Amino acid sequence: MVYVLDQNGDSLMPTNRHGWVRRALKSGKAKAVRTMPFTIRLFYRTTDPVLQEITLGIDPGRENIGVAAVREDGTCLYAAHCETQNKKIKKRMQKRKAHRQASRRGERLRKKRRAAKKRTIHTKIVYFDTPMGKRPNIKIDGCFFRILPGCEEPSVFKDIINTEARFSNRHREEGWLTPTATQLLRTHINLVRNIQKILPVSRVALELNKFSFMELEAGRKLLWWEYQQGPMYGKKDQMEALRDIQNGKCLLCKKGVITRKHHIYPRHLGGTDRLSNLAGLCEKCHEELHHDKKMEDDLKKKTNARNNKYGAASTVNQIIPYLADHLGDIFRDQAYGVKGWETKQFRDEHHIKKTHENDAYCIACMALEHSAGIASPKGHYEIQQFRRHDRALIHRQTERRYYLDGTGVAANRRKRMDQKEAQKMRSRLKVKKSSRSYNDPDRTLPGAVFQFEGKTYIMKLQITNGQYYKALHGNTKNIPAARAKILCKNRGLVTVLFCN
Repeated sequence: MVYVLDQNGDSLMPTNRHGWVRRALKSGKAKAVRTMPFTIRLFYRTTDPVLQEITLGIDPGRENIGVAAVREDGTCLYAAHCETQNKKIKKRMQKRKAHRQASRRGERLRKKRRAAKKRTIHTKIVYFDTPMGKRPNIKIDGCFFRILPGCEEPSVFKDIINTEARFSNRHREEGWLTPTATQLLRTHINLVRNIQKILPVSRVALELNKFSFMELEAGRKLLWWEYQQGPMYGKKDQMEALRDIQNGKCLLCKKGVITRKHHIYPRHLGGTDRLSNLAGLCEKCHEELHHDKKMEDDLKKKTNARNNKYGAASTVNQIIPYLADHLGDIFRDQAYGVKGWETKQFRDEHHIKKTHENDAYCIACMALEHSAGIASPKGHYEIQQFRRHDRALIHRQTERRYYLDGTGVAANRRKRMDQKEAQKMRSRLKVKKSSRSYNDPDRTLPGAVFQFEGKTYIMKLQITNGQYYKALHGNTKNIPAARAKILCKNRGLVTVLFCN
């Protein structure tokens, strides 16, 4: 299938007349503007082009999105599966927060050093008001003077902050979404607009997903009254629920009284606070469990615990109403919605395999008036989302590490959750200082299209300070950046492959 644009760049109906396309390119009547999907642009004016009705089906999701464009007779003109980067948003925000806090801490320490040098430190006795009265015996060395806005007399502070205190009651605007949901909503909208650039889409059909977390947890269809009687029904707190489930006895020794609420999958490793991830233990077993890795693995097998996370379903539930409104604004009264069970029923009736792009095809076909020529798409495109902007100057920052006989035994200064105590003499430890590597602000980001030895590749990553490129598909060797030519920079949603 070759997609065609007119002289002004507007989309026309695609064609399978490859001979006509080859002659138009050879004679100079058209030029290729994109290789995947292959798209040409005409140089001559088209008079009264005939545009047929094209329906776009969307199977929304957090990590996987399916789209398909269908003609009135059921012919699939375009099908694609998009892999998003929405799952990485939270980790990137946490990483930026850590660097931001470290930078501000360094700024506060620098202000303290300057204040000590200029002798603006207050070293007198500071009195504190407590419920029992004033306590005059507390002396804090190294307090600072600062004049607050609206005050004439300076106040004493233990620390120097970077910005003035904000006392205004800030609130979120109506319709506010989390950054993760906002990015996912924009991804769906951008995907629709990219398809509109190569196809004259006139209608859209969206699957209106609404996930029930209680049904996902139970693994079956719940009755109406079961929604009001969850695992915490009639319980004061989680500890009471654990005692009721385990008959008040420790889950390991079956003898001790439950005094501890243990996370089977730890919180710092992505565990949740759901009751299915908790185990009631006695004091002795809880202490032994944190020092015995085998005992912890046995607990996971014994409870058959599953670290179920419903973040993906929750994010999709958030964006569906906003996505439906945006599609309604784009297509006006030509936007339709279908249910998930309708998609499954239609797919089973026509014996279509369950995939994301096939689901989108079924969703689009359900919006057609006639469904005589329904058949599974013969092929689809793979779209991968890349990060378009990365303004971080710091690429990587290693911690201070401690080595004993060449083996790392500790990191940084404070003990971690899974870090063992250094039992040997501390004088034998060798310390490796922390280091920091920086990014090049003008570097080419992954997702760019480059040419090497007459072949076109998509950049996966750079290595050796940008001296070599790694290709996403095809060539597995390190490609020298000096011999490669960048054809197109990262577009965000990049079509990387066509699968038959």
